[in-house]
Amino acid sequence: MARTSTQRPAPRGTGAPPTPADSGSPRPKESYRETVEAVAVAFILALLVRGFEAEAFVIPTGSMAPTLMGRHKEVVCPQCGYLYAINASDEVEGESDLPAKDRRVFSGTCVNCRYQARVLDTPSFKGDRILVMKFPYDMPFLPASGGPDRWDVVVFRYPEDPETSYIKRLVGLPGETVRIWYGDIFIKSPGSKDFHQQRRPLVHQRAMQQMVYDDTHRAEALKKLPEWRRWVPTSTAGWNEEGKDGGTYVAAGNGSEWAELRYRHLVPDPQQWRSIESGDPLPRAPRPTLVTDFYSYDTNISVAHIDPSGAERSPLTSGAWLQPHWVGDLTLSATVATESTSGSVRLELIEGGVSNRCEIDLATGEAVLFHGPEELGRAPSPLKGAGKRLVEFANVDDRLTLWVDGRPVFGDGLTYASVGNHPEPTAEDLEPARIASRGAPVRVSGLVLKRDIYYTQNPGSIDYGSQWDTRLPRTPVELFDLLADPNRVAAMGPLGWSDYSLGEDRFLMLGDNSPRSKDSRGWSNGDISWDTTDRQKHEVPRSMLTGKAFCIYWPHGKPFWPDLAISADFRFPFRPYFERMGWIH
Repeated sequence: MARTSTQRPAPRGTGAPPTPADSGSPRPKESYRETVEAVAVAFILALLVRGFEAEAFVIPTGSMAPTLMGRHKEVVCPQCGYLYAINASDEVEGESDLPAKDRRVFSGTCVNCRYQARVLDTPSFKGDRILVMKFPYDMPFLPASGGPDRWDVVVFRYPEDPETSYIKRLVGLPGETVRIWYGDIFIKSPGSKDFHQQRRPLVHQRAMQQMVYDDTHRAEALKKLPEWRRWVPTSTAGWNEEGKDGGTYVAAGNGSEWAELRYRHLVPDPQQWRSIESGDPLPRAPRPTLVTDFYSYDTNISVAHIDPSGAERSPLTSGAWLQPHWVGDLTLSATVATESTSGSVRLELIEGGVSNRCEIDLATGEAVLFHGPEELGRAPSPLKGAGKRLVEFANVDDRLTLWVDGRPVFGDGLTYASVGNHPEPTAEDLEPARIASRGAPVRVSGLVLKRDIYYTQNPGSIDYGSQWDTRLPRTPVELFDLLADPNRVAAMGPLGWSDYSLGEDRFLMLGDNSPRSKDSRGWSNGDISWDTTDRQKHEVPRSMLTGKAFCIYWPHGKPFWPDLAISADFRFPFRPYFERMGWIH
């Protein structure tokens, strides 16, 4: 659960994680760290809070990750150099019968290359410090106020313990029925008979995307192994790769046919990684798998779950590898450099075997969006003639969107009609992203693939239910074998759905880290004697809303050289972490 704690001394019952002072164990080094950080942020707080009603909170846990971080470790992958975070809140809120040393996080897995790194000596940082604006909800008559609105990140009091503050994303509004189906949100409005898929404003859609693969961060051990290459041409005459470490793809564009570059979701399983590191023969050949709802944040393994050899005791039951839900909603981005005033460029995303694509005529800049054989629309784009542009193409929530240099070409995007049944994965979904050139010399670099958030139907459990129980993989390798066979994954469905009705002035809140979020669907409906209105356990009354989270003003101090270990979790010197400061979407 993602609770919050206030920056001022927290009263009993606020749900703030225990501090050294709470436990009676003096930790002067930690106190010094807190003092230094408090001084560093005081000026920022004065600037941001002055002039309107706001309150500061600290995020202790990770149900809103990666939008908001709870206590966590920040890791630069030793193989690919990608920066990711690992949940560390169990170090202070985990199994109380374990000594503190056994609750320390031992390892975590990189989302980009799936290398499992040992992080026992990596410091754990406290969660993000955020500002919450209260007046939009308390005084809706003021300018720039209003709401609560869907997709707001909201601080509210826990209905079963109103002295405890939680933070989630607002998904359901009063009078609605919310349906969660295959990871997506559907809404039946008051008086309506039908459910309609909810599409987020583009600012929220982009902010909530999760990393699948960044081609600028390749694992060192895989660079000279072509069988692990993620992006490959469909023919040897199509594309060539340039640069010492690769990552720049060049299409000569001489022919009249499309020259295509395809992404294969090739990630080594744990056994393969061990063989690669040791130089031993692979236990099995590389095989592409389906893209799933994999979060690095949720791969934390504590010392207590490691055997004497350093291996994980129960890799699937721990949840570090058991993140099996196929995600077909993807976003592809790349820097595209063109040298011609003729020819075409195409970006393509596959979902359920159906091609969703954008074709751009370099002579005119006209972009055309297609869903399968259906043309959805045309619009002029800046990708015209010679030049270099950042191009992003997304297929999310049955809507296609295109950005060039950060600006949307089709406004809020163009939607297409779903067919009733949810798409099932096919062999085509093992190569879900593609980029192509026809009749134009093109250079492509900085290829990045991201996925949409997948909302599980029940917090802390997978959606497959009894189907999974009878076909449960017992090891990560067996899970990879399953994900490499789309027919087997499709056979796990069709999935049912979960509906949540909301009364007057009641809201539904979900966590961005849905697989690990004890949100309002999982509350126990315990002592709610303060509420005499027959509240359903998943409902949050309007009276419990505190305000809208709008700014991360201090993530944590960012250590830099010489990075002296003053204590296990305190490094000096450190600077403000400017890269993570900013607005919350």
